[in-house]
Formats: sequence, structure tokens, C-alpha cells
Amino acid sequence: MTAITDIDVTEAAPNAGLKRIFVQTRDTVDAADTIAITLKTYGIHPTGLLAVNGYVHTTSNSVITSESVTTAVSSGVLTITIPGGTDNDVRVIEIIGRAVANDTT
Repeated sequence: MTAITDIDVTEAAPNAGLKRIFVQTRDTVDAADTIAITLKTYGIHPTGLLAVNGYVHTTSNSVITSESVTTAVSSGVLTITIPGGTDNDVRVIEIIGRAVANDTT
């Protein structure tokens, strides 16, 4: 397991109440590697996370399929764990969250 730090982050909805960012890794990512994202850095409230979707490029820049990443949030840091399957592939993670706390009560 390796902590991935060499990533690109693109904000799809800057300055909006609903935040949507995309994290893209290099083609060296393996199963069980992790990515840590500080939600506040991208305007997402620590309890405002709505969805995390994972995608893997099984063929470089061609075939893209969804994959089920595992996530956990602690102290406002979202940790994403890459699932088993393929190694040395580009991953794209879509993160959607709110600028304010979720009201789930």
C-alpha cells in the first residue's frame, strides 16, 4: 500500500454551494494504494461529502470502467483506497460535496 501524492485535481464547480472535483492519478497506481484529500481545501464541509465515484483506465486513454473505491473521512480528510483488480493504471476519482454541513436528520 502506497500513499499517492502525485495527482492532478480539477474543480468542476468553483465558487458554488455544490462542489465537484476530479482527482487524476498517474499510471503507476496499484490496488490498495491510498489518496488523502483535505476536503476544506476544495470548499467541501467536513460533513458535507455526498458521493465518491471511482474510474480506472484499463487501456491507456481508451477503455474506462467504474470501480468501487473504499472511503473514510477523519478530521476533514477523505482517504480513498484503490480496490483490488489492476495495477499500474490511471485512476480518476470524482468527489461531490456541499460547502455546508449535510442535514441528514
